Amino acid sequence: MRTVCRLAAAAALLLAPVPVQADDGPIVAAQALWEQAFATGDGARAAEMAFTEDARLLPDGAPIVEGRDAIADYWQQAFDAGFRDLELGLVAVDMVGDDTMIETGTWSVTVPTEGGGAATAGGKALVVWKKQADGVWRMAQDMWNMDAPPGP
Repeated sequence: MRTVCRLAAAAALLLAPVPVQADDGPIVAAQALWEQAFATGDGARAAEMAFTEDARLLPDGAPIVEGRDAIADYWQQAFDAGFRDLELGLVAVDMVGDDTMIETGTWSVTVPTEGGGAATAGGKALVVWKKQADGVWRMAQDMWNMDAPPGP
């Protein structure tokens, strides 16, 4: 019985997500890839660079967007509207095996305002990254919400 308990504890440790420091490898490169893809202002290019073929977006206050082509259209509309300057922050990363990262992070982006100005919007995100056959980490699930505006 003692051996079974030890094996179960060892298996639990091996299968549990392992926190990674913000300055560690793959997540830094993955976030930089998405920032670069966003900076292109080209929805199709951004989607190809940063999302898996069967990815899903779960945007705040909007329906789920499924598949790379639909994601390309979604981001192209945002780029055409004037969204730019994506900046990502990292709260935590859980590695699941060798091919999956779960990111908890923050984001900010410049958005257009009425009258032709610009403002910064930001919030929190939960992203599932999958390592692809070409070795590039791409988003399989991307969910975000906005921070509440400051109170009175």
